[in-house]
Amino acid sequence: MAKWEGKSKGTVFGHKIFVFILNHLGLRLAYIVLRFVALYYFLFARKSNRSIRYFYKDVLKYKSFTTRLKIYKNYYVFGQTILDKVALLAGVKTKFTINHDGGKNLDKIAEMGKGGILVSAHIGNWEIAGQLLNRLNTTFNILMYENESVNIKKYMDGVQKKKNFNIIAIKDGEMGHLIELHNAFSKNELVVMHGDRFRDGVQTLEANFLGKTAKFPAGPFIMAAKFGVPLSVVFAVKETATHYHFFASDPIQVKRTRDPKQTELAVQELLRKYLDEVEKMVYRYPEQWFNYYAFWKEQE
Repeated sequence: MAKWEGKSKGTVFGHKIFVFILNHLGLRLAYIVLRFVALYYFLFARKSNRSIRYFYKDVLKYKSFTTRLKIYKNYYVFGQTILDKVALLAGVKTKFTINHDGGKNLDKIAEMGKGGILVSAHIGNWEIAGQLLNRLNTTFNILMYENESVNIKKYMDGVQKKKNFNIIAIKDGEMGHLIELHNAFSKNELVVMHGDRFRDGVQTLEANFLGKTAKFPAGPFIMAAKFGVPLSVVFAVKETATHYHFFASDPIQVKRTRDPKQTELAVQELLRKYLDEVEKMVYRYPEQWFNYYAFWKEQE
């Protein structure tokens, strides 16, 4: 179950093509090209098709025809979010608008003065919401595995016009990221991470999610409990070709824990509240669930 390898698919060459198309053809024409790319994946990506078909047919209970339509649209919208992200980071002229729902909740975290954790899931397009965090007058840090598309990141750093975040890398067998997290929280900074993917060997939590059993990384919730910082569940979902909707839940605060039993109880509370928010987003935006592997235990 959840055989994710700690890095996303994609190549530097592919991102170079995206940047070239966006600079020379613009976003609208790039979307047209994308329809053929989505069709290719719909027809030939057997492994990811199996996983996403299970999501629509067995989890959300769609009929066969609707499931096929959703699979194609899922690939197309996923491609759009990649193009949008590249366009934004590379400074390509765009007319994106974003509706902020819960921005005041992030203000609450900033006012607490002890930093915070923003946990998302692979739904929609988190990167597009970075503009909102700029107005908080604080730095935000993205926690990711060191091998998470290292070459792609290096290339995008080269074309990126504006950088307003830091990367905290998780290195196998090392705990240096904990020191960086402590330093970030002590400076009232935000740490951004995903709570729906994990790699083999990390501590996980098993829970009911959308009516089926799945595992989730314990890390984000253990950090919130042990550091005693507030946690908000955040998403940025695509609603039209050029419009996004940003959501941030009310800060979830638990007392800083030391005792293992207290930590366990706090972590379970945080996980359940996180999953409640994720389920709302899945039902509201089912085409924007972008986990293309065996996510649920029943898929085994």
